[in-house]
Amino acid sequence: MKKIILLSSVILLVANLLAGAILSFYGWCNVALSSAVIAITGLLMYLTDFIHLKDAFKVSLMVMFVIAGAFEFVLSLIAPSYFTDNWWLILVIFLMAVEAIILIITNTISNKIE
Repeated sequence: MKKIILLSSVILLVANLLAGAILSFYGWCNVALSSAVIAITGLLMYLTDFIHLKDAFKVSLMVMFVIAGAFEFVLSLIAPSYFTDNWWLILVIFLMAVEAIILIITNTISNKIE
């Protein structure tokens, strides 16, 4: 599973970078933000598979991270092409932070369940 996560993340990242190079309306600020979303979503999925969790937690977290990652990717596409005073960027960062906190909480709870 880890190889699939890494390989699919790399393929999506390369496709995103190529789309940024080809499409004129796809600004480099949006490319950077969407690439970060792809990389962090892949990292969260890899960590979910790497750490010791109950199977139900793994499946539900993987689904949640894929859905949240797709939502964050769409947000990064429609975000303005600047970093300062960008509320879309703040929203994406906040959502990623919530995902990381959910992973930490799930890891703690899963380790306490026998």
